Amino acid sequence: MSEAFATPSYATDEDTKAGFLRVIVALKGLKTSTCLKRSGFLPSFEKKVKNATVEATFDVLSLCLTVQGQKGGMDNKKYQLKIRQLVHEIDDGKSYYEAEDDRILLFLCKKEDVSWYPELHAGLETAPDPPDETPDEEKQEQ
Repeated sequence: MSEAFATPSYATDEDTKAGFLRVIVALKGLKTSTCLKRSGFLPSFEKKVKNATVEATFDVLSLCLTVQGQKGGMDNKKYQLKIRQLVHEIDDGKSYYEAEDDRILLFLCKKEDVSWYPELHAGLETAPDPPDETPDEEKQEQ
């Protein structure tokens, strides 16, 4: 049986970047390295995760962040943050994530530049853990 995903802790902030909601996801042990990125005339630097794989998918009213540890402080660790109902719609094409040591920053581009507070005080609506996938016949035999 494969190990289940843990839900990481997170916080939200809409004051950092105008038009965006930032979701700060805590992932102790996550490590990054700085790489040179060439786009256009001026080079820039970006951080890449070096001890895990990160996948972020954004939809108009939901998101899913999956992090699977590979080495270092993230060996065999699996995290997943599934938000099934955002407070307002986002532009999924302009939403993105950035990596830092010990955390992932999700930047959700708001379709309408309005405050998401006070709704955010209760947190984002996460998806429940998936039900046990054992077929009914096997459950009865046990």
